[in-house]
This record gives sequence, C-alpha cells and structure tokens, in this order.
Amino acid sequence: MKPLLRKVQQAAYRAFPRSNYFRRLVWLGCVSVTVPILILGLAYYRYSVNKIEEQFQADSRTSLTILQERTENLMTDIEYQSMQLAANPTIRSWLGRPGFAEQYVIQLNVLDLMNVQKNASSLVQDIVYYASASDTVLSNAYGKTTLADSPEHENIATVLKGARSEGWTYLPAYASNGYISYVRQLPVMRTGRPMGALIYELKAADLGRQLFQSGVAAGEESYAVVDADGTILLHSSDAALLGQRADSVELFRSVLSGSGGEGQFVMGEADGGKVLTATYKTALGRTYISMLPESAIAGQLNWMRLFVLGSVLVILVFGIVLTVASSKFAYSPIDKLILYGRQLRHGPGATGRGNEIGYIRSSLAYLNDQAESLRAYIERIQPDLRDRLVLKLITASAPLKPQAVETEAQAYGMPAAGGFAVLVVRPENLFKEKRFLPSEGPIIVFAVKNVMQELLEGGPFSSGYVLGKEDKEAVAVLRWDAPVREEEAAGMLDVYAGRVCEALKTHLSFTVSVGIGGVRQGLHLLSESYREAEAALQQRLFDENRRVFRYDALPAPSGKLATFNYPKELELEITEHLLQGELGLAEASLDRFYERIRQSESYNTAMHCYHILLSSIIQSLEEMGYGVLDNLGDNLFEQLKARQTYREVQEWFVEFLFPMHRQITEESRANATRIAVQRVCAYIETHQGMPSLIECAEYVSMSPSYLSRLFKQEAGMTFIEYLMKYKVDRAKKLLEETNHSVAEIAELIGYSERNLNRAFQRHLSMSPKQYRMSLR
Repeated sequence: MKPLLRKVQQAAYRAFPRSNYFRRLVWLGCVSVTVPILILGLAYYRYSVNKIEEQFQADSRTSLTILQERTENLMTDIEYQSMQLAANPTIRSWLGRPGFAEQYVIQLNVLDLMNVQKNASSLVQDIVYYASASDTVLSNAYGKTTLADSPEHENIATVLKGARSEGWTYLPAYASNGYISYVRQLPVMRTGRPMGALIYELKAADLGRQLFQSGVAAGEESYAVVDADGTILLHSSDAALLGQRADSVELFRSVLSGSGGEGQFVMGEADGGKVLTATYKTALGRTYISMLPESAIAGQLNWMRLFVLGSVLVILVFGIVLTVASSKFAYSPIDKLILYGRQLRHGPGATGRGNEIGYIRSSLAYLNDQAESLRAYIERIQPDLRDRLVLKLITASAPLKPQAVETEAQAYGMPAAGGFAVLVVRPENLFKEKRFLPSEGPIIVFAVKNVMQELLEGGPFSSGYVLGKEDKEAVAVLRWDAPVREEEAAGMLDVYAGRVCEALKTHLSFTVSVGIGGVRQGLHLLSESYREAEAALQQRLFDENRRVFRYDALPAPSGKLATFNYPKELELEITEHLLQGELGLAEASLDRFYERIRQSESYNTAMHCYHILLSSIIQSLEEMGYGVLDNLGDNLFEQLKARQTYREVQEWFVEFLFPMHRQITEESRANATRIAVQRVCAYIETHQGMPSLIECAEYVSMSPSYLSRLFKQEAGMTFIEYLMKYKVDRAKKLLEETNHSVAEIAELIGYSERNLNRAFQRHLSMSPKQYRMSLR
C-alpha cells in the first residue's frame, strides 16, 4: 500500500511542481469553489424539495376542499332525487302489490316520474325500478320487463342481496357499461327483506371528468375518492381501480391506515415509486386523497442538477485554461517572492527588493480592515440573530439536544442553563380595531413588544427576551438563575402578566390575553413551555372575562368529552331561522349552541362544532341553486379559524355571516320569483295565449293565487290583464298580416267576436274593424 501512495505522490509532484505555485493555487481555487457549489447545490436541492412538498400540502388543502364540495353537492343531489322518487305515493302504494304488473297506466306514470328525474341531471344515464311482488322492472332505457328478461337482472340481484340499504357502488355490469350506481333498497323504512330496488346509473367517466376537470388543479397530481366502506368510488387517472377495495391497493392501504383527518401528508409506495399523498376525511366517512409522484417533484428540479453540473464543468475548464496559460507567463509574483526569500537566506546580492512584499503587506492590511468591519456588522445584527434563535427554539416540534442548543446560545451570549418560562401576549378582537389597517399587524405587535420589554427591565427575572411572532402575538422568554419554587415562579409570572395587561390597556387602549407556560430547566425545553402557553390561551373560548391564563391552572380533564353530543337540533334551528330571515332568533339559538358545546370543555371540539355549523349554513345556501356560493368571497372557514375568543366567534356569526345569509337568501328568492314569471310569459307565448291561470300555476308548481300576486308584483299587471294584452297584440298582428275575418281571428285567439270587440275598445278605444281600416 505504501509504494502505491508514494507513486501517487510523485505523480502529483510532477503534475504540480512545488516551484509552480500559481498552478497549484489555480487548482486549489477550483477545488475550493467546486466543493461549496456541490454542497450548496445538494442543500438547496433538499430545501427545494421541502418547499415543493409544502406547496403541495397547501395546494392539496385547497384542491381537496374544492373536490369535496363539488363531489358532495353532486352526490347529494342524486341521493335527494332518489329519496324523492322512493317516497312517491304511487311507488310506495304499489310496491308490494302483485297486481302492479297489469297496471300499465300507473307504470307509464312511474316511467314519466323517472324520466323527469333523469332529465333533471345531465349525469344520470338510466334509472331502474324493480318491484319484487309483481316481478316488474321499469327502466328509462328498456321500458317495462320482468326480472328474468331485464338486462339489469344481475345488478338488481346484487342490490337485493347487499347488506347496505343505500349507497354508491359499482355493480357487476360496470365492466361492460362503465356505470357507477347509487342504489336504494325499497321500501326506505322497513323491518324485513327488501321488496324492491331503485338504481340510479351514472357514467363514471362523465362524473370523474366533471369533478376532476372543474375547479381542481390539473397536472401530474391525481385524485381519488374512497367511500366510508372502503370502496374506491372515483380516481382521476386510473379507471382500473374503480370499485376495488382500498385496502387491496398498497398505496391506499398505507395512507388509510393512518389516523386520518384533514391535513395528513404521507409518503407512500406505489407501483411507479414513491408518492406524496394528502387526505381529507369528511364527517360522513368519505376520504378524499391527492397524490403527487416523487418523480414529478424530481422533474421540477432537473434544472438544478444541470446547473450544478454545468458550474463544475465551467470551473474545471477554467482551471485547465489557466494552467495552460500559466506555462506561458514570464513573470510570477509568487515565484519572485520565493526567490527573494531564498536570496535573503543565502546571502547578499538579492535583486528586485520587494514590490511583491509591499503588495502582500497592503493586502494583509486590507484584509484586517475588512475583518474589523465584519466584526462590527455582526455586533449590530446579533440581537436579530438572537431573536431568530429563540424563535427556532420555541417552535421546535421535537426536543432539541442540550449540547447543540448550548453551543448556539453561547455564540449570541445567551445562557442555556437555569429555569425558563414562556409568556405569550395576544391582542383581542383586532378585527374591529379602527386605528390600524388589517395589514398593519406588525405595527401592533411592535408596540406590544416594546411595552413588554420596558416592563421586563428591573423585574424579578434574571434575564429575558421579547420577540414578535407571525405579526399577531408577542412572546416573552423569562429566565431565573437560581432554582425557584413553583408557587413563587407562578406568582412572579402572574404579576408580570398583570402589569403587561394594565400597561397596554392604559397607554395603548389594547385589550390583551396572556398565556403562561410552565417552568422548564434548560433552554432546549423552551418549546414545551411555549406549547403550554398556546394551549392556555385556547381557554379564551370558554372564559371571556379572564385576561391571564396559566397552563398549570387549567382544569383537569373531566371526562365530559366522552358523553358530549353535538347539538344537531340547534344547528337545524339556526339554519331554519336564517332561512326565515329571523336573525334575532338565530342569534338566540347561537347562544344556546355555544352553551351546549361549552360543556365539552375542549377547544378543538368546540371549534370543530362551529365548523360543522358553518358547513350546514353554507349547505342551506347551496340548496337554493348553483352559483349562490360564488357570492361568498373569501374562504369562510379561514375567517372562522382566525377567531379565537368567544366574543370574536359570536360577533363574526352575528355581524357578518347571518346578515350575509339573509342578503343572499333574499336575492335568491327575488331571482326565483322573476324567473317563474318569465317562464309563465314564455309558456303563454308558446301556447299562443291559450293557457289558463290554473294551467300556468301547475306549470311552475305554484298555487294560482300566489302566482297571481307574483305576476302583479313583477309584471305590474294581473295575469288576466297580461293575457288580454297578449291576445290583443296577436289579434292586431293577424289583422295586419292576414285577410281573416274578425270572427275567425277571435276564434284563433280563444275569444268570441263580442269579447274581442270589448278588448279592443278597452285597449285601443276602437273596434277590430276600425283598426284594420286605420291601417289602410
């Protein structure tokens, strides 16, 4: 081994002789530049991958929310239509009667109902109804058949044998027709075996195309919807998985085996490699999954690999060029400096005294000046760097190593030993603050931080640091040199928190809440105290009168959460009051809603209940028709999440959401009224003025008296007056363009000649004959 190393050393000396320092410096510089580029390129590559994954998480939350809303809306419409059809009196009354097979008129009526339901949705391809007592199958596509003769006999048998009374599924005929089906066993309310079935068949490809290409981001990302029973209902890129069990697919099995819920991001394994997934699970148990292959992430960063490789090649080429060029140089300052040194050592007669030495001295003086400037700059920015270190420590998701923390702290003159506690100050109800714009949160936090820093000086603590976080709160890290008893530390923290609240209220007119975490021994445990302070502040939702909350003073879990039930009846009561425009009653119901969820004594449970209530209110608006939610503007769930206290949440519902609901409801109803009158006018024109008020009322599903009032309100005249005016205008046109007699024209428009004369006298003050004469 030693002879080999000696040969390598000799070859290096021959390539880079010691006398040629310029060449050696060239290659040393190339290596010195290449290694950092490689290291920084690798570090930036990992950083970019993390940023892409974070962006995927943020985009996935939005995409999955949009996909969930559209999917639930479409599927809920089909389920509602199925329930309406199943509850039809004709279907219910003839379901268990053998004589239904000979009731052809009733069968035609049922087929008409099914056609109306099918035409109500462009996605529904066929509706199949089966009554076992009469062995009758009715279908939009095939009409009436028996079960044995029906092409749907295998599907019907599967539905009747199924354990689920209703739900979405892929029936055996999916392989041939590509249908996803919503099935319902009949009757809806039963105790024994089903007496029939109702099947809504939708083209799975059309449903997926409408959901995955409307409002959901496209690209290499794919999406899937898994039902509560584990069936893959929809998949944006792999139709072969539709109808399969999710646990039979390795990727879905690894994703769904986790805790679930919104915001779960897992790197799973698939046939094509690793896949980054995001999931969103609804209250109904349906899971929405977003998938991004790791290869797509790597593909976005190919430019970085090429950049690093190109940089290294350029540096190597540059080094080779300089090495070749150096052999042509006739003068080398470094060589002259070495020669001058040898002459000094070996005797007089040296020539060329020291231009190079003077240059080196001036260079060293310049480097010394730059070092001093750098030291002064570091001293100036050290407080900001210290704040960053403290922010890193309090936001750490896992315990840090004490030795590493101590090393970093010493660099900024911070002691790492002793007792530490975190105190979080958060201004209240800034949404109503008129002195500042919504974007001026940093100014408010800066003012709060300055007051806290002034109160910290001369206090009972050995040292402390105050910094702002996320432009919404100020954080104080307090330290004791000597050990203190828990009661004594709690008293000091309470006094300091009280002084902060009082000073901000007196001097800045700010009402703030303070969360206090427990005392920890060592700077590396600072994140635990910070999380306790944040948890303590969550109690603002249950106690709006207190200003200071200590984690160790929080009530112990009482077990009430296990017996807590969501107040569904109050949710329905609130939405009903809103639909009726009774905002005062809705506010009173909201107060009772809060009292009920307050019994859970859990912040997460309470906020989840508020989100469910918001979803119900949004759903009530969506039921008025598509397009209503376009008026809602920003994400309501993000607005609700930003409210942290009882007062902020209640005021947001009462002062913002409830009035907005009433405005949208009134506008929607006004539009519906206008559309109904326009439909009646079009119906009258289509039937040339012949329909009666009763016929028009049946056409728009209203009572005749209510339609008459709406007509007067929208058209400015009664239904009879409008009908008479239409007939007079049509008679005028016939008098102008035809040679029909007045009697014939009266018959064409549904009047007698006498009534036509009266109508002309009323509207034109002349008879039909006089009107025709006036045209000549």
